[in-house]
Amino acid sequence: MINRTARLAALVLIPLLSATAARAQEALPRVLPWGITGAEASTQLTAGDDLRIVTTRAGREIYAVSSKTPMQAVAILSRDMLVGLLYFHAENAVVSARDLFAQALATAERIHGPPYCRRPDHAVWALDGTVLEVRLRRPRGDGARGAEIRYTGPGYEAEMARRAAVTAAAPRPRPRPAAGGRRLLGVSADSVAPEPATAAPDSATAPPPAAAPVPVDPQAAVRALCG
Repeated sequence: MINRTARLAALVLIPLLSATAARAQEALPRVLPWGITGAEASTQLTAGDDLRIVTTRAGREIYAVSSKTPMQAVAILSRDMLVGLLYFHAENAVVSARDLFAQALATAERIHGPPYCRRPDHAVWALDGTVLEVRLRRPRGDGARGAEIRYTGPGYEAEMARRAAVTAAAPRPRPRPAAGGRRLLGVSADSVAPEPATAAPDSATAPPPAAAPVPVDPQAAVRALCG
């Protein structure tokens, strides 16, 4: 009797999950104004949506998760200024990673037109001061499969280059093995290693809050991404 009740509950739940996943894909996650502070990004990420902040790496990243849909978000900061946004929809029992990618791709094309370039697992658009990418995420380490929607703005490439240089100069310690618990963008939260102690704190060289971000050339950025 218990097994029959569980099966009936599952049959009721699957259409509800399918409808929720479909609604989540009707519109792309929103992009925030580039150059705002981490505190402002946190406020705007959680305003009017179901996202809640779960982890903050001061001046570097803000991690948020949805309580209603299988979506996670990361705000990328450069010296406490917003330069990038990553949204991740994880594969689940109802919707596969490939289907999530196809849905996000179709929504992006409906809103922004044909992409600048398109590959089987990646598409890129050049918007006004912003580069939009839709990616199919495959498993990596203990990471999950899914679809990623990435917005990048002024200062993103420079920040990624800076972090790569810091990592090359002082390799990060090996991440601890995942042991369950909270997962951010499909990766165990405990496996996110801190920046090496030899790196200068971002707050020590943080620019004035009013500093304007360096203009970005989306066409040049998408050419680099598309090869």
